[in-house]
Order: sequence, then C-alpha cells, then structure tokens
Amino acid sequence: MLKAVLFDLDGTLTVLALPLDAMRRDTKEYFKSQGAPADLFDSADGISSTRVKAREYFHSKGISSSEWKRMEHDVDKTLSGHEGWAATDAELIDGSMDVVRELKILGLKTAILTNNGRTAVDVILEQLPLEELFDVIQTRNESPSPKPYPDGLRQLVAHIGVQPNEVVYIGDARIDGAAATRAGIEFWGVTTGETTRDDLIKAGASQVFDSLLQILDVVKSRLA
Repeated sequence: MLKAVLFDLDGTLTVLALPLDAMRRDTKEYFKSQGAPADLFDSADGISSTRVKAREYFHSKGISSSEWKRMEHDVDKTLSGHEGWAATDAELIDGSMDVVRELKILGLKTAILTNNGRTAVDVILEQLPLEELFDVIQTRNESPSPKPYPDGLRQLVAHIGVQPNEVVYIGDARIDGAAATRAGIEFWGVTTGETTRDDLIKAGASQVFDSLLQILDVVKSRLA
C-alpha cells in the first residue's frame, strides 16, 4: 500500500526557471579547466552525467579523495550561484500545493528530494509555503550523492520510515527516473518541466502525467 509520495522540486512543484544550459556549460568548462579532456563530454551530457564522467576520469588518474571533494565544492559554488538567481523568482506550478494538501489529508507522508543546493532552497522556502506541507525537504547538500545516484532517495525513504515499495517518486527529468529505478522506487513522470512524455517513459516512468492534479485518482486507487 502507498504510504508516501516524494517529489522533485524544479519543473515538478515549481516552475522550471533554472538556467540549465548555462549550468551545464559551466560545469563542463570547470572540469576542463582542471585537466579533463574536451572530448570527455558531449553535447547531450547534463550536469549529473558530466560530474559522473569527470569523477571517473580523475579517479582513473589517481586523484585523491580530498582533491575530488575540492572540485565538487567548486562546482557546487558555481551551481549555487545560478540557482540563487532563479530562486529569487520561485513560482509554484498551478495546483501543485492543492495536490500536496490533499495527499496530507489522505494520511500520506510527503517529502522533496532536489538536486538544488541548500542555499537556493532556503531562499525558495522564504517565499513559498513548502515547509508546512512536507515532512522532509532534502537538497543535494544533504544527500550522499546527487541524482541520478539513488543514495539520496534511499536516505530519504529511511528517514521518513517507509519501505521503497511503499512510495512513489515524482519528477520531470531523466535523472529522477534513473535515481528512482536504482533505488527500487516506482517513478511517475510529469511533463511540466523540460522532458517529453516519451523520454520520461524511457527513463522508467510507470505513469506520465501532464499535471500533478492528475495523480490524485491514481494515488487513491493505491490506498484501497
């Protein structure tokens, strides 16, 4: 039986405002400046896949864990800068909080797992009424590894006290599906971000919705 619904943030609950192209570009350029070959990355690589490739490359070159942490810290600062600008104009997707309120009335636990950093999320929380509706709001800074790694979801599920087969994770991106699948959690996609229905299905979505408002009937069927 369903006991909890977990959400991504940008493109799922809030309007996608992040300058993703610039964030992807700056992540690649940073790792190139540290010695990664230009042909290590391709145009299809997002932030997460760029970090994965960079980590594998630098580890293969014998980099120390402390040096890799320094690089991760530098990248985090760059990403947080972009996120900070977007966070100042955070806007809820129409109906998203109505859905979460209904889930709480139904007795479900709710939580957010986002790849945004804590600094930007705190700015968002000053503007939007999220904390009152979610049991946990977990950023990349509290996760062992960011999505598409499953570590953050596993940690979140353990924290709220449910089993992976008792939750669904809802997101708008391929990395959301990858993280959920690897964590053994059902993934539902929403087309309110930057990813198409077909790509969400390819990413492992068992259901794809054009609006969060459409999930309620499915959720209720899982409570019977």
